[in-house]
Amino acid sequence: MGQVTDKLGLRERKKLQTRAALIEAALELCDRQGFDATTVDQIAAKVDISPRTFNRYFATKEDVVLGPIEDMVRAVVAALDAQPRTGNELEALCRAHIEFFEEAQNQDPPSPLFEEFMVMNRIIAAAPSVRARSVEMGEWKLQSMRAKVAERMDLPEDDLRVRVVMSTWSSLMQVAMDQWDIREDRPPTVDCALALRTTYETFQGVIPAAK
Repeated sequence: MGQVTDKLGLRERKKLQTRAALIEAALELCDRQGFDATTVDQIAAKVDISPRTFNRYFATKEDVVLGPIEDMVRAVVAALDAQPRTGNELEALCRAHIEFFEEAQNQDPPSPLFEEFMVMNRIIAAAPSVRARSVEMGEWKLQSMRAKVAERMDLPEDDLRVRVVMSTWSSLMQVAMDQWDIREDRPPTVDCALALRTTYETFQGVIPAAK
C-alpha cells in the first residue's frame, strides 16, 4: 500500500493513518484483555478519537479486528488489476500476491502485516463472533478476487473457466501456506513470497500447459 499512499493527498493519508491506528489499537487491546472485555470506547480512546468517529471507519468491533484481511484483499486486487493481460490468470494472481508481500517488506518501516495477522488469528480462535465474521470475510475475499478475474477474462463470474481458475488458485495457495518455512533470520513476508513462487513454479513443471 506504500506506493498508493504516496500518491494520496494529506486528508486521505490521515484517514489511512487513523484506520491503521484503530486496527493496531483493537488488536493490542483485544489480544491483551480479551475481545468481549474490550469496548469500542476503549479502542477509540487509545487513538484519541470519539466512538462516533470510530463508526466512520468500522461498523463493528469485529470488523476492526479483521481489518488486516480487508486491507490485504484490496491491495492484492489492485495489484491484480495492474498485471498485464496475457491470458494466464493464475500467473497474474501469483504475481499480484508476490508483489503485495514484497511491497509490504520494502516499506520503510516494514509493514506490520504478518504480526497483525498472528494477533488477529489468536483473537479469531478465542472469540466466536470474530470467528463467524471471519468466515464472511473469507467469502468476501474470494468474491472480490473472482470478480476481478472474471473482469480480466471478460466473462461472467459464474463461468466455468473462471471457477476453474479460482479453484486451482485456492488449491495453490493452500499448498503454498503448507510450505511456509518461517525463519528468524529473515522477514516472514519473504518466506510467504518464496513459498508462493516455489509452489507456482512446481505447478508449471507438473502442468506444462500452465506456463
